[in-house]
Amino acid sequence: MSVPTLPMSEPAAQPEPASEAPAKVERAPLRELLPTDTLRVAVAVTSVALIVGSFARYGFSGHALVGAVFCPTLVLLAAIDIKHRVLPNAIVLPASLIVGLIVAVSTPGDFLAHLLAGLALGGFFFAFAAFFPGSLGMGDAKLGFLLGLALGAKTLGATLIAFAGLLVGALYVLATRGTSARKDSIPFGPFLALGGILAFFLG
Repeated sequence: MSVPTLPMSEPAAQPEPASEAPAKVERAPLRELLPTDTLRVAVAVTSVALIVGSFARYGFSGHALVGAVFCPTLVLLAAIDIKHRVLPNAIVLPASLIVGLIVAVSTPGDFLAHLLAGLALGGFFFAFAAFFPGSLGMGDAKLGFLLGLALGAKTLGATLIAFAGLLVGALYVLATRGTSARKDSIPFGPFLALGGILAFFLG
């Protein structure tokens, strides 16, 4: 007599730990992180406007050239961070190198102050991320270094604007989604980008 068998379902795949997701995004090719479709157009148009605005505000100078590199980079990073929650090294590091070279060549007397501002803000974000895991990422620390390197004495103003924007964003999320959203992560990159651009033009 044959023994009836019960159909056995395949074991469900275990979900990947959430902590591994950002790492996988970070390892993704840069082309997979770049904005597409309407967002790509918006980033391009905004970047061109900021480049034109930089030269209109500061003339044909080294500072304007810094803005022509710095501001479009911030726009692109903000778009990527909003969608993928990552600030790619492939963008942040070359931009930091280019901005540093422009500052060193155009205003060599100010380079040390800009470098120290970058180290101070980047170091602060690094320490904050180390003491409060999950609050900030290493991408934020590297972006902080770029901000300081580009802005110099304007770095503090950019940082205050960024934190004020983050606070407003967090309060808006709580007001619209309730206390259940307390554990939701809010990307800091867009607020740093906003603070950096405003400080560059208005500082």
